[in-house]
Amino acid sequence: MRVTMSEFEEVVRAAVDEVPEPFQRYLADIAFVVAEDSGRNLLGLYEGAGALVEGGLPARITLYRDTHAATSDSWDELVAEVRRTVLHEIGHHFAMGEEELRRSGL
Repeated sequence: MRVTMSEFEEVVRAAVDEVPEPFQRYLADIAFVVAEDSGRNLLGLYEGAGALVEGGLPARITLYRDTHAATSDSWDELVAEVRRTVLHEIGHHFAMGEEELRRSGL
């Protein structure tokens, strides 16, 4: 599906805003970045030391528009996938590994 960068940014912003309130305070130290393409077929990428490490550099979560667009057949699918990706990458911030994220549906 086709989605402009500004539309994608709005979807990402909405997904971040929907993160449950108890976790919102931990998001202040995370930069959410959107990019066109990862070059590696990624939906998102977490970079950082994590919420459990003090004094590290700020964390960054990058969400990739082209991969999300390619894996979505409709606007609703895109919105749902961006939300899952945001939660998945935030899970990495809290030191959750891939297997734990899969078990929790992310």
